[in-house]
Amino acid sequence: MMKIEDILPAPVEHQEAFILDHGKTNENGSLKYKDDMISYGWSIKHFNKLHEGAYVLNRHPGKITKDRKFEIYSGGYVKSITKPDVDGNVVATITHAFTFATPLKQGGAFLENFKWDSKKKKEGSWEHFWNQYGMNMISMKDFWNLVKGQNCVAFDESTINEETELTDSEIQELESTGALTSGFEITVINDGEARRPKEHKYTGVAKKIDFTEVQKAKSKTGKIGELIVLDMLTKEAKLKGLKDPEQVSVTRGDGLGYDILSFDTAGNEIHVEVKTSTGKYADGFDITANEIAASQGEDVNYKIYRVYKLNSKTRKCELQIYEGPITKNRFKLVPTLYKFYQK
Repeated sequence: MMKIEDILPAPVEHQEAFILDHGKTNENGSLKYKDDMISYGWSIKHFNKLHEGAYVLNRHPGKITKDRKFEIYSGGYVKSITKPDVDGNVVATITHAFTFATPLKQGGAFLENFKWDSKKKKEGSWEHFWNQYGMNMISMKDFWNLVKGQNCVAFDESTINEETELTDSEIQELESTGALTSGFEITVINDGEARRPKEHKYTGVAKKIDFTEVQKAKSKTGKIGELIVLDMLTKEAKLKGLKDPEQVSVTRGDGLGYDILSFDTAGNEIHVEVKTSTGKYADGFDITANEIAASQGEDVNYKIYRVYKLNSKTRKCELQIYEGPITKNRFKLVPTLYKFYQK
């Protein structure tokens, strides 16, 4: 086990510290901002005190825990903060992240007997203690007294599921700010697997995004990526005089193992499966047994169009194309889900 003071960068003069609530949701229960171990989103119109270089502790409010008691479970260091968008929303990048070996829980002796230096707590109650916006500035004395000597585990970023979805507010922003006509700038990457050097090969713009179709989709981010690729392939077909591609996930259903049927110069079919993420890596995405089987069909030209780094603010994304078939000899396939049956 490590100590938190050994993970964080050394404090500077006028070092600041905060406790941040995670799990802010919209009315429909979806995350309002992308909140995880290495990022934190909020609106500076509501709170504008958190700055780069701050220490942070992360808190789950009681309303989202099973026992309805809050917990301080992790923390880190604010490395950078994005520029605010038109609504004042920003996202902080958190580094030096860690999790407490044992979270600090409401009701536990440590927190209930803790003597706060920077906040006032009623005897036997946490009522009105936490800021309504979920961002609480605390003194460095409070910070060190909370973490000093606590066992922790340094957070391993390789365990993060990069297949993150755009939030509802980001999708609404795309719809309201003209992505329908201005589109996404696509950069096709020649070699973008994992962390290898990347060669930029092609840049184009996809313009047609049907937000009615997006809103109906189970995975809205996936549907946006699919429509981006469909528009790009349609443009290429018109440019080369090829048969127009067909979005078979819509016209024939989503059980075929691929999303788009396109054609080469000889009129041969190309089966295109689209995988989309806001994450920064080209690989590490989920693929189903049905999709793997579809890629291995006899005389099938199967391709995976991997859309990643999908950024709703810059309207940019990157695209890596993987040639089928998908086999263990050609790719590393890691099982992440099993079916459970009684014997």
